[in-house]
Amino acid sequence: MQNPADSAAVLIRAARETRGWSQAELGRRIGAPQQTIDKIEKGTIKHSRLFPKLAVELALPLDKLIPEAGAQGLQQPIASSGLVGEKKDLPVHAAAQGGPGQMIISTDPVDWVLRPDPLRNVSAGYGVIIIGESMIPEFRPGDIALINPHLPATREETFIFYREAEGETRSTIKHLLRWTDTAWYVAQWNPPKGQKSEFTLPRKEWSKIHRVVGRYVR
Repeated sequence: MQNPADSAAVLIRAARETRGWSQAELGRRIGAPQQTIDKIEKGTIKHSRLFPKLAVELALPLDKLIPEAGAQGLQQPIASSGLVGEKKDLPVHAAAQGGPGQMIISTDPVDWVLRPDPLRNVSAGYGVIIIGESMIPEFRPGDIALINPHLPATREETFIFYREAEGETRSTIKHLLRWTDTAWYVAQWNPPKGQKSEFTLPRKEWSKIHRVVGRYVR
């Protein structure tokens, strides 16, 4: 049986060659040296924070490069045919940069859309237009995260975390790995330069979380 890491290496090399790119060119596109791309394609590097970027750049499913991602409940897009109801009554809020990896969500909706089935009868359900790239490929800028504020914290699900800072409500969307009495342990798939893929958020500061139940791509 082929090792998943070897399979990822083959897929990456094949996708790169199909595009006619050199290893150096692919490295330039994702911000990595040619030597790193070479090691990934040889299977020497089997796990890397670059895999989400490679998945996006090469149009490869992330779960083919990181098999465990398929078991982590990454949100799949909901097509227009998956929206239900007779009227657009699900509020969608805009977001603005609120600091590194953080958003400030608009108080009033900027749009209204039909409901997806997971929010068919959910009062206070809402959507948020995503900005930033830290959760690519699960969420891309412009996607609408669909949110149920009533569901409890659950491991291996994506949540929007909220905290009050300087008189404003800040938020961040991250994948919840686990938690303790004092901290949320979270992950981001495409960490900005200088940031880690996994880190913690103090629960005392980030006291409110709402579960993301899907994403809508216009």
